[in-house]
Amino acid sequence: MITLITIGKVKKQYVKAAVADYSQRLKKHCKFNYKVADKFKDQDLQGYLIALEVTGKQLSSEEFSKYINQTTMDHKDITFLIGGPNGIPKEALRKVHKKISLSNMTFPNELVRAIFLEQLYRAFSIQKNQPYHK
Repeated sequence: MITLITIGKVKKQYVKAAVADYSQRLKKHCKFNYKVADKFKDQDLQGYLIALEVTGKQLSSEEFSKYINQTTMDHKDITFLIGGPNGIPKEALRKVHKKISLSNMTFPNELVRAIFLEQLYRAFSIQKNQPYHK
């Protein structure tokens, strides 16, 4: 099971549409759960935790695909965390196993969800050699 937990509700309609679209697409490749919360709770911070964090490691789409492939083989439950406008609280960051970064650039918090879900979908498309990535 892959879970994405984000802080704060999405207000922009185009982001809502992208999140819904990629969430649906991902369900063809894996068990996927998207959760919006007000804060990260201890019961949410289960399994192998990966934070999307500016200080995290940057990966190409191909590298991310390999990483997802290996991580899903090694761990039954994977949880990705996307913080709110102020990032991920330090107490939650202390519990993560890995930090990854989408870019050195700063993106609006809402948009990060859509970008990340697209990259997660792309990772599975690369694994299955589907034409989406080309």
